[in-house]
Amino acid sequence: MNSRALNSRSLTIIALLALCLMYFLLSAGTFNSLGMVLPSMVEAFGMNWAQAGFGFTLLGSACGLISLAPALTIRKLGVGRTLLVGTLILCSGFGLLYASTGVATYYVAMILLGMGYCFCGTVPAVHVLSTSFTRRSTVLGVYFTIGNLGAVAGPLLWYGSQSSGMDWRSYWLLFALAALVVGGFCMLTAGRLKIASPAEADAAAKSADAPASWTVRRALATPQFWVVVGAYTACLAINTTTHGFAYQHLLEHGIAKDSASQMISLSALVCAIGSALAGVVGEKTSPRALTMFSLGCLGLSAATLASSDSPAMLIVWMITFGGGLGFSYVSTAMLLQEYFGQRASLELYSIMMAVSTSAAVGPALGGAIKDATGSFSPVFFGLAALAAVLFVAVALVRKPGERAAQGTLVAAE
Repeated sequence: MNSRALNSRSLTIIALLALCLMYFLLSAGTFNSLGMVLPSMVEAFGMNWAQAGFGFTLLGSACGLISLAPALTIRKLGVGRTLLVGTLILCSGFGLLYASTGVATYYVAMILLGMGYCFCGTVPAVHVLSTSFTRRSTVLGVYFTIGNLGAVAGPLLWYGSQSSGMDWRSYWLLFALAALVVGGFCMLTAGRLKIASPAEADAAAKSADAPASWTVRRALATPQFWVVVGAYTACLAINTTTHGFAYQHLLEHGIAKDSASQMISLSALVCAIGSALAGVVGEKTSPRALTMFSLGCLGLSAATLASSDSPAMLIVWMITFGGGLGFSYVSTAMLLQEYFGQRASLELYSIMMAVSTSAAVGPALGGAIKDATGSFSPVFFGLAALAAVLFVAVALVRKPGERAAQGTLVAAE
């Protein structure tokens, strides 16, 4: 029996809403708020910008390196308890930022937020939603759309808090309280969903004449898995590196500060729209084609940004960057499931998240190239070349041969 037959329609819809709200909160309160709040924290703690930037590194690294942990706790403890752990960690991270007294506590808070992001973010959500809904592409599109709107809301929330006279500590306290409320909502809804076990998912797939699911070990032995992981990592590298350097790069090309900020914010809005379109289009278009589309858009965006010398090219960059990024979230998750089935999708998605942490080398390498050449353009041309290589790789690989899964537990492999 599959998960869709085990849960009521109303419960699955409410659980979707809860998980979307959590992803919105995570997007607004972590990466997309931190850059806005940091100047105030730097002034309060007397930090230099190298110390402040290292907090971003810790946040991103914790987010990726802990990705396997929620997969294990979901299998052993269930979704509800996994979300409980994540909620407690998130509240601790935001609370520590509120009470932070210096660099050390700031770093610990970043690690906690990265861990909480893993336990409450995409790993459990993609698993729950893809096993609870028939139209997986559509529901993942909804999830990533609402989450990406959090990226738009984060800077606006900070601006609003400043306009109302709040300081940065009160801002983090509000997120701690919001994490407690939204986390509790997730536990009471998504935690009540009955999720089919790997063996039950296999049986349901066979009865529905669906492709046989793969085990973790066999999937890891295929080049197709690593091509999908490489595609997602390339998209993430373009995302992180562009967000790290686009603002300064645009200023160096004569773009006014307000115009540069607006372009970057609008690209986040386009990203949200892209996720929504990917969810709808994905019901009738193969995930492989969508992944190629996202890589093509992101590669074009990087090349366009490298030579951004006219308003028209900036508009092309904004649309291709936001659209390609929005499509990448849905397309790679769906491609992984199309190639390897549902049985080990939780573990394989977690592994992809962990490996994609290597994308963090992008900003570090990009900074070194900027110091050596005096320009960010070579960085963006390099990213365009990376996207082109992965585009060709995805175009060449085909769905791996179907193999019947052996045994009853993925973990046994």
